[in-house]
Amino acid sequence: MNFDEASQSSLHTYRVKTRQQQKGIQPSIQKSKRKYSHISPDRKNQLISLVLDKKLRIKDAAVICSLNYSTAKTILYTLRHRPPKQVGFKPISNSRNHKLTMKILIKGKLVNQYDFYAKSNQS
Repeated sequence: MNFDEASQSSLHTYRVKTRQQQKGIQPSIQKSKRKYSHISPDRKNQLISLVLDKKLRIKDAAVICSLNYSTAKTILYTLRHRPPKQVGFKPISNSRNHKLTMKILIKGKLVNQYDFYAKSNQS
């Protein structure tokens, strides 16, 4: 009997138990959640300015900001690949008149503009 036949027979097959199985711990119960620490916006802005404005390497900027290198890479990745959130409408004046002008922009060009309350009262 050669090696291939021996490995296929049921007499020579071994089942290896994991450490969790040896200790009797079920994998579903033992799940441990990773604890994340909050990075302040000041530290993020400092990292971004060091890398983009002062042209430092990410590793050096992370040491200066006292951040983990992988955390610094993630901050810069999200900055480059996720567009900033934009508000859909802005109030034009701060007067007590409830006047809200809706502006519809497509690629920065004004498509339509109307008074929100006047339009809703017509309906």
